Amino acid sequence: MVTDAESHAEDDRRQRELAEARNNGENAAYQAERQLKDLGDAVDSSSKQEIEEAIKAVRESLTSDDAAEINAKTESLHTAFHKVSEAMYQHAQEQAAAQTTDGAAASTNGAGTESEEDVVDAEVVDEK
Repeated sequence: MVTDAESHAEDDRRQRELAEARNNGENAAYQAERQLKDLGDAVDSSSKQEIEEAIKAVRESLTSDDAAEINAKTESLHTAFHKVSEAMYQHAQEQAAAQTTDGAAASTNGAGTESEEDVVDAEVVDEK
């Protein structure tokens, strides 16, 4: 029985790698579809098309027996979605900076002349 297990160890390793690659690919495709749906119109059409094509490529590769191909397609999906995420993050940072700049200008135009309330840090103690 031990020799039988040793003789099939390489096949078992390949099958495990293939199963892991398929699981990772399926998970990546699912997550990308869900996030793309959640983001909706926030993603530009060319990026959305690129991600959808990468999802399709991953799903098609899941039927193959080549773990390296599945991993490569999954990685290209991650790369495509990462580019979109970076662009959205940068856009959000620019909006936040613009709002901060607008807020600072508004506070110096008269709102800053009012005195602020004194804030007292206290602790409530229940004496029973």
